[in-house]
Amino acid sequence: MRPLLHRQKELDLITGAMDAARHGSGGGSLVVVTGGLGTGKTALLRALPVRAERRGLRVVTASGAAFERDFEAGVLGQLLAPLLPGTPVAPPGDCAGPSAGPLQDDGLLALVAEYGAHTPLLMLVDDLQWADAASLRWLGLLAGRVAGLRVTLVVTLREGDPGEDDPRLQQLVEGASRVLRLGPLPPEGTADLIGALTGRPVDPAYARACHEVTGGRPLLLTAVLDALSGPGEGPGSADDVRAVHAVRPAALYERFAVVLRDQPAPVREFATALAVLGDGSEEELIGRLAGLDGTGRIEALRVLRRLGLVCEGPALRFVHPVVGEAVEEAMTPAEAESIRVHAALLLHLGGHPAERAAAQLLAASSCHEDWESDVLRAAAASALRRSAPDAAARYLRRALLGSSPEGPDRAELLVELAMVERDFAPRAALRHLAQALFLFPDTDQRAPVAGRIPPFLLDGAPSTTVDTVVRTAAELGEAATLTGTARGHALRLEARLRHPALAGPEEPAACGARLRALGPAPSLDTAAERELVTVLLHGAALAQTVNAAEAVALAERLLQHEPAATDHVHTALPLLTDVLVAADSLATIGPWLDTAYERARRENADVPRALIAVELTRLALARGDLTGAGAHAAEALAQDATDWATLQTLAPVVLAALEARDTALCERLLSGRREEAAPSHRPSLRRLIHGSAAVLRDDLPTALDCFLEWGRAAERAHWRNPAIVPWRTWASALHYRMGRPDRAHDLMEEEYARALSWGSPVAIGRAQRGKGAITEGARGIALLRESALTLEGSANALERARTSLLLGRRLLAQGRQAEAEDRLTRARTEALDCGAPWMVERAVRALQGIAGSRGEDVAATLTRTERRVAALASRGASNKAIAERLEVSSRAVEKHLTHVYRKLRVDGRTGLAAMARLLSDGAGPVHP
Repeated sequence: MRPLLHRQKELDLITGAMDAARHGSGGGSLVVVTGGLGTGKTALLRALPVRAERRGLRVVTASGAAFERDFEAGVLGQLLAPLLPGTPVAPPGDCAGPSAGPLQDDGLLALVAEYGAHTPLLMLVDDLQWADAASLRWLGLLAGRVAGLRVTLVVTLREGDPGEDDPRLQQLVEGASRVLRLGPLPPEGTADLIGALTGRPVDPAYARACHEVTGGRPLLLTAVLDALSGPGEGPGSADDVRAVHAVRPAALYERFAVVLRDQPAPVREFATALAVLGDGSEEELIGRLAGLDGTGRIEALRVLRRLGLVCEGPALRFVHPVVGEAVEEAMTPAEAESIRVHAALLLHLGGHPAERAAAQLLAASSCHEDWESDVLRAAAASALRRSAPDAAARYLRRALLGSSPEGPDRAELLVELAMVERDFAPRAALRHLAQALFLFPDTDQRAPVAGRIPPFLLDGAPSTTVDTVVRTAAELGEAATLTGTARGHALRLEARLRHPALAGPEEPAACGARLRALGPAPSLDTAAERELVTVLLHGAALAQTVNAAEAVALAERLLQHEPAATDHVHTALPLLTDVLVAADSLATIGPWLDTAYERARRENADVPRALIAVELTRLALARGDLTGAGAHAAEALAQDATDWATLQTLAPVVLAALEARDTALCERLLSGRREEAAPSHRPSLRRLIHGSAAVLRDDLPTALDCFLEWGRAAERAHWRNPAIVPWRTWASALHYRMGRPDRAHDLMEEEYARALSWGSPVAIGRAQRGKGAITEGARGIALLRESALTLEGSANALERARTSLLLGRRLLAQGRQAEAEDRLTRARTEALDCGAPWMVERAVRALQGIAGSRGEDVAATLTRTERRVAALASRGASNKAIAERLEVSSRAVEKHLTHVYRKLRVDGRTGLAAMARLLSDGAGPVHP
């Protein structure tokens, strides 16, 4: 039985009435206990028999029930049957003749009086509002005489019930000695009841959440706790607060449904309107939706509050979400459809926010009116303004249900929807754009739609979609023959079809000729012109029909005309990042991309966020920052980019995995759902991945075959720029290691010539290092010195580290220890900064061979304890774990690590991790 808490005042008052009746005649009384649903009236009655029996009172009970109202004298029979064992109680007033009623009444009253004279009585009637008419009439008679009897009559009455207005019931209440109204429990009462029900200490945050959700109503609180806890279990800690707010106790649905079914139509309709419009809705609006005038609205709300279904206060809301859900479940589908559409219309006509009206339409099964489509489209625009593209898409998808199957209104909605979906569901966006292209019969209508398809989506798009774009461009004609918007559409479509995703093997070379035809300073006044020039510049850079300086000048002009925006990823503009990276010019594009990324994050635009992260990955690689590249690549993959992007779109992520020797990431990219849609003319990134994996396992022939195959495909596609992918450098090194120096030199001479023609420091310096790597003696060292000098002007720290490492090792072999130490130390420092531990290890091992060097033994300058601390920290052990292992304090560990960082000239644990194998102390595994 539920414990009764915080009702001591009421208990004492009723106990006082029992004592008065017990001590003599003339002390009887009637106590009426009222309150809304679930406030504990029944629990109060159940606590009285124990007190009565301790005082020598005889207790008789009865309870009304809604479905027994027509059972004549049913409540009376329950109440008096214990006093008349074996004798049925006839309905008073219904025996033969008009005078029989009073005689029957008097007889029953005399019986009660006689019994009470010997033994005081406590008579309890629960839910009096459901008592049958005969019982209610007799109880009224008893109430009129109770003052002269040794009887305490206690009845409960639920407020708000339709039977509450019965004149006999009102008369009975008016004649009561006491009327006790039970309200909700206070916050401390809620906490006490939770503790009593669970037998456990109550977390304050949990108790507050329970009180907020239930309003202190014992019925609701008990149901919530039962729904959250299994048998014998209590509530958890504050971590369960969200569960309290989310739970919907099944036991309450039917209880609330029954209560509402018994209410008159205006009350039910007001409750339905509140459930549909939601908590916090305006009273007048709810009344209009319910079809009630001012008086009807006020009365319905009064009843619902008295029932305890609606909270007190200016903001209208149900006492628990289950109330509203029970109301909605009671509606038929037709009723729900009708009231939802009506609510949407009222909100629309009343000037309420479009999203509020649209929410009603989302719950309806169909919409066919023009105003409904207008509301949904306005709501979509509102959702976009608050950076909620998924909500905007839901509104537009709903609007599609009411559009004609093949009309222009449907095509326009499909385009509008696709523009929203591009930012979080790109494959769906492509599908809807393709459907719109099919629905638009006119070229002038199709052209702007085709121009809105992002190039990264056209890569791998169904051939029917690509063919439609090609046909539309052909029907539109050459841009030079057009003016106005038609010219802009033609330029955009030309950009799409010249994009590397679709362009044929001759296209990069043709891009250069097309770019030259635009003159030395191409017009960049419109977005369409800028998009086309970007594609042409990228193609010309691939084919090396422009040099790095020319490419940078034009790319910088393009960036000056383009604000850093998230939607640039849906155009050809990401190709500018490729161009500037190849040209080793990163100063402008870096801040531009950072700004665009931050906007994408604020706008919750997942796809732009992922694609900008891909661009930032390429930028980090160009700086030699493998740690940063890995972080940006992880960000792109966290947005599920492999579900919708081709491998070619994720090329920078592939290169980051190759540079970082991350075989797990390579496997993940290869196993992605979206296969690379690589036409025969386009080099396959899969071959690069397989080749790099073969190098790591020392399978040189396989690696060489992969790189040469990629190179042949690159040549066929006119991808000739060594700054894009230096495949000749990789293949040359493999030829040299396999004893084919002539082939190695031929490849590097061609690479070097092309690097000089392109003119970027990173391409030239890399080619010089490649030549030096396969050239023995002084000439090889000279080439490496040239590479180091050239790369001083490059942004790529990793390439500088590679050259410094190779040059240092060559100098060391020549016995030039001082210069070798300087070069190797620089290699180690830069490799640490870049996040290349394997290069750090090679530099450190080389430094160990220098007699008298500070690095002759990486641990030689460390004390024994420092070396053990460094070894454990390099393997990932926490300071606490190290302290426990060595039986020292955490503070001592911190001091030792500070000395280690200074002596080894490393930047924290990242640097130590790169030296893990060199610092091994044989201490065995340790868990951080």
